[in-house]
Amino acid sequence: MKVKRLLSGLLALVMVLTATILPASAATTFPDIQNHWAKSYIEAMTAAGMFKGYEDGNFKPENQLTTAEALALCARTIGLDSSTTMDIATDYYDTVKTTLNNEQTWFYQEFSICLATGILTTADLKSLYQSGDLTDPIAKEDLAVYLVRAMQLGPMAERLTSYPLTFDDASSISADAKPSVYLLHVYGIVEGDEFNDFSPKLNVTRAVMATMLTRAIAYMQAHGTSPDLPEYTDYAFRQGVISSVSTTNGVIQLSLNSDLTGAAIGTVTLPANVTIYENNMETTSSALKNGRHARVCLDSSGTPFAVRVSGELETFTATVNGIDGKNVAVTADGTGRLLTMDRFTQVQIGTKTTGDYSIVESGANYTTAVCKLDDQGRLVAIQFTGGTSTTEGIFADYTKSSTSSANATIQLIGFDGVTRTYTIPSDATITVDGLVDSLSSSLKDSYVILRLLDEDASVQSVSVDTKSNYVQGVIRSVDSSDDTISITRLSNDRNATYDVTSSAVITYDGKTTRLRDLDKNDFVTILLNESDDATMIQAYPSSTTTEGTISERTFGSGTDTTITFVLTQKDGTKVSFKVDLSDPPVVERDDEDSTVDKLRVGDEVVFTVRYGDVTRIEATTQNVNLTGTVERIIQEKTGYTLEMLLSDGERVSYTVDSTVSVTQNNKEVALSSLKPGYKLGLAVNGDQVVAIEIQQAVNTGNKVSGTILWVDYAQDLIYLRATTDTGSEEMVTVEVPFSAVILNASTGKSLVLRDLDTGNVIEVNGSYSGTIFEATIILRQ
Repeated sequence: MKVKRLLSGLLALVMVLTATILPASAATTFPDIQNHWAKSYIEAMTAAGMFKGYEDGNFKPENQLTTAEALALCARTIGLDSSTTMDIATDYYDTVKTTLNNEQTWFYQEFSICLATGILTTADLKSLYQSGDLTDPIAKEDLAVYLVRAMQLGPMAERLTSYPLTFDDASSISADAKPSVYLLHVYGIVEGDEFNDFSPKLNVTRAVMATMLTRAIAYMQAHGTSPDLPEYTDYAFRQGVISSVSTTNGVIQLSLNSDLTGAAIGTVTLPANVTIYENNMETTSSALKNGRHARVCLDSSGTPFAVRVSGELETFTATVNGIDGKNVAVTADGTGRLLTMDRFTQVQIGTKTTGDYSIVESGANYTTAVCKLDDQGRLVAIQFTGGTSTTEGIFADYTKSSTSSANATIQLIGFDGVTRTYTIPSDATITVDGLVDSLSSSLKDSYVILRLLDEDASVQSVSVDTKSNYVQGVIRSVDSSDDTISITRLSNDRNATYDVTSSAVITYDGKTTRLRDLDKNDFVTILLNESDDATMIQAYPSSTTTEGTISERTFGSGTDTTITFVLTQKDGTKVSFKVDLSDPPVVERDDEDSTVDKLRVGDEVVFTVRYGDVTRIEATTQNVNLTGTVERIIQEKTGYTLEMLLSDGERVSYTVDSTVSVTQNNKEVALSSLKPGYKLGLAVNGDQVVAIEIQQAVNTGNKVSGTILWVDYAQDLIYLRATTDTGSEEMVTVEVPFSAVILNASTGKSLVLRDLDTGNVIEVNGSYSGTIFEATIILRQ
């Protein structure tokens, strides 16, 4: 959006204020204003194109203005460029048309600007139309309210708690208009008459209007007034609470913290020519103070060109009554308020998910909101709590709880191809095809909607649709001339071709697209009708990335050569990935080449999935934040209990999962090798140990046994699902040198490495070298 420098820009504006007017070139002045007190103001506004004379050559300064005419003048006082004006007129056309019942059509554009800039609300316009006030003369006090809003001073007027008026008739001014009249008087826009009266009920004449407009525009020019219309700007921005301001050689360094979380956002360097606004008026760098909210506006190259500053944000907690699009109805301190989210509004759902207003669900039933408003009354940030959100996908797997009171788990394959794991509490509501029912593995491949509590992403309800026919897979080809799509189905790896109906809804990465724009290898979810024709296609890129922390790691059973990793994302959602040891992805851990078996619970990871398979894993280990000495180790079925004496003298006890990363001299070792007397560094998150570093150790074990997951004959390695003394499992990489002896334990017969295979149970004697167990004797059971 661009804003003209008012008087010069207003010359281009044409306004019809009467049905009988002269062309602008017909006269530069008017005979009936030669001795009029408002002569200079009338001539200024005539030159600006705001007024025109009548066809008889006169201005008729005492003719009265209707409310509609006055509002149109207020709208044009703002000085928006033609492009923004047209955009606003287009956006608000239907609203204005409906509200005015197709009347007052010559002011549609101006009424649209009034709605977009806050001069009027839709309710205001509707009331003016229905009461007939639009076509009646406007009272001076009503004009004061509209003009103050046009000057971008409306929020300031609303915040005033003291507005002493010196007019002799001040008591006759309506309470709602007094703050606006006060501001106009303070800023020299209005004065008392010869009796020191404001005359609030007096109808506004053309002369009075020209006078007030001239002074208002001069004030706006002098103060560099620039309206802030979020939806009619497209610049990038950074915003937050100012935490520090420093100036070196004229260069300002502005540090910002998040308005929602308080976390540091970063530092922005402001060039010398940056424009700083407060209350939509130009100001100086003295407005940049700690604790204030600032929005730094960036040009296409990322350089700040303006800073919008507000005082300390008004913060209050409210009850959410309802959400309609971007509007949020709340009640705070017994008073109802309607707040509007825009593209600058920071939104947080619960304690984890943050974004813009697009993450808000109107049907989520949020109960409470913490609201933060700036000096202009704009909703800068809002945190919703107590609500729910939905997620959808295709039923992939189900694990039933061992007892009726325990939690079960469900796996969904999302429309983006990522498999997510959710815990289903025993009290969650389960419906299948609209009827209360229970979950089972027989529901595989059905469409599922989960409703999650925003606070902790816990599942509140599960809705399963078995009647709709969904298929997922990777695109093999698209024939737009024949309206067909061919995919390799995810469920059975078989190829299938489907006709696409002419009315099919097709999206790519959430945006509407065309069949011909879909590419080979895109991941798709297709909804089929009764004739197996595609009526909906949701496509996503063939390669996606997912970030999180490894919270679980489980091995396949029998001849299954896969490892399942469960990632916990920042919002608490769990996502699971299966990795096949027979075709492992590229693994990088702490910026060094690594392998799947080195990944541990607690690692922060980025999983890249391409064509439905994990192709790359980037892992970062946790940093040590506690040190101490092991006093006792207790092996249990759920893992290990470490009793330790910390370096500060405190005795602690931690339960450690067998998959937690343990390193020594930057090499991984088995958790089972820890012994009393070891000096350890622990990476602890809350009460959970996520990584262990051995700082001083004794000898490790010399025997491991378990079931073979996979044999890498080319590298002479065995991936072993080793069993501890307590029956828990961990993964051990066994290196088989040429000198190693391999025997059949039953017959004593010598074997070679190729005689060992997935599912074999073996006992390995040898010793650890870092994370690798070097075998000397292998007994196949």
